[in-house]
Amino acid sequence: MSSWDIKRAKESRVLISTICPPDGKVTYEWAKAWRELQLPEGSDSLIVQALPYGVARNFAIKRTLEQGFAYLFFLDSDIILPRNSVVRLIETKIPLIGCYYTHRYPPYNPCFYGARKNEEGKYERITVNGWNFGDIVPVVFLPAGACLIHRSVFEKMLQADIKKPYEWTLDIDNPTGVSEDFAFSMRALGIGIQPYVHTGIQAKHEVLATCGVRGIEAVTSEA
Repeated sequence: MSSWDIKRAKESRVLISTICPPDGKVTYEWAKAWRELQLPEGSDSLIVQALPYGVARNFAIKRTLEQGFAYLFFLDSDIILPRNSVVRLIETKIPLIGCYYTHRYPPYNPCFYGARKNEEGKYERITVNGWNFGDIVPVVFLPAGACLIHRSVFEKMLQADIKKPYEWTLDIDNPTGVSEDFAFSMRALGIGIQPYVHTGIQAKHEVLATCGVRGIEAVTSEA
């Protein structure tokens, strides 16, 4: 391998981080898709269990920076990807970009959103309109379930003194808060980094359901 090839490989190494349920169990379909993912040479994986989402994702950021990976790719344990997803996202050369997937419950709307300010000055989620499948769409709220982030995003956050890029702010005492991935999106926008969704890379969000002899009887209302 030439020095140029070594340099190019280093510039595309990915740490793929999976936030797993406490018992570590995933479906066979997910495990098969994970095994078949195409990743640049020198890439590695990180499984994080039994930590709050924000803490788990911040831990993955720390490992990415410490071990010199060019990218961090979050893959949640209920998202099934086409095998070339990561490579296609890298090819866009966009620092913060995710795959398209929907919620797990009817009417199965896309998981990404725009935003507007309400009368109290708080940002509200709104549907992003005017795009076609295949488009790369700018968004305000980007889900982290299948998301590629270049290390430069984290470096800029450190320079901006953002110590916890991912932080769950939604709570019983703070109903206007947001999930850790949407908080990250807002912080990225705040330092001039636009999040995008690649609607041409369509992932499958596994449905949690109760099944009987006649098929699906009930679907949970979890996102």
